[in-house]
Amino acid sequence: MFRFEKKFMRLTIGPIIACVMTLPAWLPSLAMAGGGTPIMDAPLTWSQAKVDASSGKQRGVADQEKLAWYSLVQAPEASWLRLEFSAGTTLAKAKNNSQTDSFIRITSLEDGAEQVLTAETLAQWHNTSAYFNGSSVIVELISGKNTELNSITIKTTQVGDDPVIMKSQCGSTDDRVASNDPRVCRIPGVGCTGFLINDSNHMLLTAGHCTFFPSMFTVVQFNVPPSTVYGNPINPAPEDQYAIDISSIQASDAGIGNDWGYFGVFPNSNTGLTPFQKQQAAFTVATPPEASGNTIRITGFGTDTGTANQTNQTNTGSFISNSGNVLKYEVDTTGGNSGSPVIVEGQGAAVGIHTHAGCTIGGGANQGTSYNLAALQNAIANPKGVCKSMAFEFPNGLPSQFSTVGGDEIAVTFTSPVGATEPANAQMIWKYEGAATTSSIAGVFVSGTTYVFTTPAFNCGARVLFGFSARIGSTGGLCTWPSALPQQWLAATASITNLVLWSDNFQSDQSWTTSSVGATAGLWTRATPNGGGFTGDPRVDSDGSGQCFVTGNIAGNSVGNGSVTLTSPNMDATNAVNPYLAYSLWFTNNAGANPDQDVLVVELSSDAGETWTTVETVGPIGTSAGWMNRMIAVGDFVNPSSALRLRFTASNISGESVVEAGVDGVRLLADNSLGWCGPQGDFNNDLVIDSSDISILLIQFGMGGITDLDGDGTTDTSDLSLELLNF
Repeated sequence: MFRFEKKFMRLTIGPIIACVMTLPAWLPSLAMAGGGTPIMDAPLTWSQAKVDASSGKQRGVADQEKLAWYSLVQAPEASWLRLEFSAGTTLAKAKNNSQTDSFIRITSLEDGAEQVLTAETLAQWHNTSAYFNGSSVIVELISGKNTELNSITIKTTQVGDDPVIMKSQCGSTDDRVASNDPRVCRIPGVGCTGFLINDSNHMLLTAGHCTFFPSMFTVVQFNVPPSTVYGNPINPAPEDQYAIDISSIQASDAGIGNDWGYFGVFPNSNTGLTPFQKQQAAFTVATPPEASGNTIRITGFGTDTGTANQTNQTNTGSFISNSGNVLKYEVDTTGGNSGSPVIVEGQGAAVGIHTHAGCTIGGGANQGTSYNLAALQNAIANPKGVCKSMAFEFPNGLPSQFSTVGGDEIAVTFTSPVGATEPANAQMIWKYEGAATTSSIAGVFVSGTTYVFTTPAFNCGARVLFGFSARIGSTGGLCTWPSALPQQWLAATASITNLVLWSDNFQSDQSWTTSSVGATAGLWTRATPNGGGFTGDPRVDSDGSGQCFVTGNIAGNSVGNGSVTLTSPNMDATNAVNPYLAYSLWFTNNAGANPDQDVLVVELSSDAGETWTTVETVGPIGTSAGWMNRMIAVGDFVNPSSALRLRFTASNISGESVVEAGVDGVRLLADNSLGWCGPQGDFNNDLVIDSSDISILLIQFGMGGITDLDGDGTTDTSDLSLELLNF
């Protein structure tokens, strides 16, 4: 019989066990300055309180999910809470497709932030929750569609206290400024910074001394909001918090020049996304250059006063020396910056890890471990835990076209790294081009580690974006192909006939032209993106073919003091039925001294460029969405012709913003590529080839367009023969 029980817990702070407020001797030794002066990192200060709230045993029912139990947990005047569940907590798992998992749902009464934990993700989170803002949370046990028993016990809660602030600035002023770099994260339990890198599975680096407290080195946080006016850190939503895989950690805490940590995190318990999939950016790691003439940037979550405390801040300064495995630089940092990337300004690459103080108000230099260190490079080359990547092979190749009725089969062989657990939870993820939501198809096991995916029915003429994913074991790391999914997808068209009048994925030269006015940097280049993403440029192309057009293709080479223009060759839309242009574009200008001031203008011409009509203006604000897919009706702007041209102009008129642009996957389509599925040769869209279509073909004799069935550029007797075969 269904039993509902409620229990309210109000915690008293008097008997709380002090964990960090007293800062015991083993905690502040996280980092030492070059001269032996200690400089602590900045772990969140917290106290621990006993809760012992239990749901008892709650059995689910087969036909519905139900609220089986809830508890309100409160800690008066706490700035944040984090729950710990007992090892005996049990959540039922679905055993077939008709069942669903039981789960815990935790909701903050401060801001409504919510986290969902199943048996799998609770284990990944080491029986703890995310960090929640405020002093109260509601904990709910939801029994899934199954008849198994569930039981949860809230063992203790961590209660946030006031922060401690320590600085290691170079000179009399702290010159750090706010940053929105999506690649860096806060590690709150130990008060350090971490950053995403471009290893095989896009995992993270930090300072080694940050990793040597496994009970505290448990969670990373991205997209951290401002702290309170009193300096109390505010936690991001659970969707931006990730549990660290302890088995993935490789690290050394052997002093300046040998202090590094390489580790991975599990996919988010709410979204299922990895940090790279959510943030869509990672650092390229590289050997540092000579110090002379170079500037270093340090970005991380150091302590500060007020709302800036332990938020994303950055500063630049002189590169003092590069000696052996030790880097020195005059860049302001504070406690909490340990683990920050050491970035060479203008190149965008992370060349080391910030680990030790050395600056004072009288000068000096802060210090870090160089990427030159062989042990660090060896660790990245030999990942553990979720840092390991998976090989994807396609025995029968990949399709470029799907049947509209479904039933296409794609075979995929997933191979885990040597010594790792076999692949599990094989999925094909797909969506229609331009759609915000995705769907998934479970793989059917064939043999070994090969699975087959059978496609559903698709909308005729639609362009389908797809990719594949699997875990290394049932609770291991999530691997995807393409590896940059969902920033990069595979693609196929769903139609009986694929009438694409013209297309260019930029793998070959199809006579696009480039020009500039005033600008000498950031010129349009057809290439594989190589800028590293540091200044807002794309890290990968849009359609997965490899190359695209980008402005500049060197880290830091953005459009400057003028405009750059990319113009297509002539495209023939003569007599096409409802022609459309589809393309992907990239544009950012949200960095630099005067951001959000410039635009990208898209224009269309029907007279080979004699006159132009504006299609859209991108910017000056809201330009950080990554690759953006567009589809426009040609007839909405110009009369379709045989001299149709498209051009893109990126400008940096102020010269003070960082302008990066890209173009990819340009296609000229006719109506049947957008949903009409009559046979090729049905020029009037009545779904049958008859005398009306023959008449249209004869009218077009000697010209191009949709009646050129064999694609040789001219409608002639060969096309007439093909038409008669389908009559």
